[in-house]
Amino acid sequence: MIRFFSSLGLTFVLLLSIVLLLWLGTVFTLFPDLKQGIELMNDTLIQNWFMTAWKINWILPVWLLSLCLLSGLLFCNTLVCSLVLQLVTALKVKTLRRWSFFMIHIFFLMVLFCHGIALVAGEKKTNITMFPGDIYQAGKLSVTLNSITFNGDGEFLRLGPKKSREMMTRKMFDRRANFADLVLVEDDKPTIRGPIKMLEPMGSGNLRVTLTKFILQDNGEGERIGVNLTITRNGFTTFFFVMYGFMIISLACFVAITWNPHVRTGRVTPG
Repeated sequence: MIRFFSSLGLTFVLLLSIVLLLWLGTVFTLFPDLKQGIELMNDTLIQNWFMTAWKINWILPVWLLSLCLLSGLLFCNTLVCSLVLQLVTALKVKTLRRWSFFMIHIFFLMVLFCHGIALVAGEKKTNITMFPGDIYQAGKLSVTLNSITFNGDGEFLRLGPKKSREMMTRKMFDRRANFADLVLVEDDKPTIRGPIKMLEPMGSGNLRVTLTKFILQDNGEGERIGVNLTITRNGFTTFFFVMYGFMIISLACFVAITWNPHVRTGRVTPG
């Protein structure tokens, strides 16, 4: 059993199967009902999404369960391979190269673990539409939108989501010049205030508020610009980014250690 789970052949099969399932997920977006279910996946935690997706089409939950099962097997495969092969080898051949290769596997396991936990843990509220002066309450958290600064061409906001994303180029939309002034108040924690921009979330600790898009609405008295926010809370967020950073560092160290500038087309030039 240990030999089976530490097999490189199993690793290849699992990675190939996961890639094929992810590709199948892109195929699902060609069908309206399946596309709707996949889009809902980004709006809530998996356990809340599961029953809704089952009502839309049973294919989606089965697809996700298959993806999770294969990812879990890949986690076990990497764990056994790291402990049985990489760690034993590193203890026998105590070189920086062996230990760095072992650490790559460990940090990869941590990143994979955090991805799995993020699917089911924490809180997630999406599609929160706010306009200047609005206040959003969620438990002890209060979000106030004071003002919006929008210097882009609002014309593309009238387009559909797909066409709007196509037109949102750096020339048409400068994300640093377009922002919302938010105030976050939560229980007895310090008040957080500042501009929030697209791709630049704000928050503290495990709380993150993300500006996903600007919207245009006609309320009968004229058009006004608002924002769409996503609020997430996950205790593993900081740990995930730390582990991800260490994984990148370990990869860079391994490349630096094993790099041989004299190797050309499989031959080593004489020194």
